[in-house]
Amino acid sequence: QPGIAETVNMEHIKQHYYFSHHTINPSRIVPEGPELNFSAPHQRHLQFAS
Repeated sequence: QPGIAETVNMEHIKQHYYFSHHTINPSRIVPEGPELNFSAPHQRHLQFAS
């Protein structure tokens, strides 16, 4: 969908998730990945055959 990639800030999402929930990540280690490409073809037709 056009416009999604421009509105998602994955670094902000990861920082919030891993820093704000002490019980999930008490050491506050934030992973580097994954590398996401919201512009890549989704290929759903290969995963969900009709």
